[in-house]
Amino acid sequence: MKRIAIVSRLHLEKHEKTFHSIVKYLKKEKKEVFLEERVSDLMKMKEYKKFIPGKTKVDLILVMGGDGTILRIVNQMREVSTKFFGINMGHLGFLSEIPPIQIGKTLGRVFAGHYTIDKRQMLSVVIERDKKKVKKFHALNEVSITQGTLSRLLSLKAKVDNKKLANYKADGLIVSTPTGSTAYSLSAGGPIVHPNVKALIITPICPHSFTHKPIVIPDDKKVDIAVASDYTQMNLTIDGQRSMQLKYKDVIYIKRDGIAEFIRLPNENYFQTLRNKLGWGSKIEKIL
Repeated sequence: MKRIAIVSRLHLEKHEKTFHSIVKYLKKEKKEVFLEERVSDLMKMKEYKKFIPGKTKVDLILVMGGDGTILRIVNQMREVSTKFFGINMGHLGFLSEIPPIQIGKTLGRVFAGHYTIDKRQMLSVVIERDKKKVKKFHALNEVSITQGTLSRLLSLKAKVDNKKLANYKADGLIVSTPTGSTAYSLSAGGPIVHPNVKALIITPICPHSFTHKPIVIPDDKKVDIAVASDYTQMNLTIDGQRSMQLKYKDVIYIKRDGIAEFIRLPNENYFQTLRNKLGWGSKIEKIL
């Protein structure tokens, strides 16, 4: 790993010293360092190698922020192969690996090759209007379809491998990867699915019918969702980062497409992450 990029979320001014120490360490290790513009602004640097997401080729991206920052940069780097390592400066941080205080000793282990690669499934999302493709996205977490103005139920027709699944009347519908099962899908009552499970999760949001429950299907299936409502505000959102307005009779085609590679430390444990982030058993542990 020779070419290293640093990206961040906004409003991390109080961590300016941390950014300077990371850059100093990387240069000491003879790494070629690239900075996202917001990072250079934070560090008040006028001369630096500029990192342009999706264009600059690097071996590793250090993501300083939370899951939202990781989702942003993964989507921007979709066409350029690289690895991601998250430093958690956000909140829950399911995708980020370590807190800022551990950066120094951890990067040394990474550069020495003491890590594993966590491959996370991504989705291709194509929107068809009047039988013409109008937009294509890639998603790491989920695709969500919602109604954005009045409190009205959306009518959505879902198929799996061109076979009818269900006609939903709901506030919306989410199709997520296992990575996204701990995000919006979880809030809507969907199951938590281990990231190594090859699956897609279809979760209705507040469905009118009590029989419409989340369903987990194999990840080699293709999901088609047709919009059967004619409202002025209907939105498709990708990973909570990008969106577009939908129209009556639009069809959304969703399928597995590619992976994102995250660096993980050998002692990383998914179930421990769940316990830490969701607070499972914390009261019992205090008693014992």
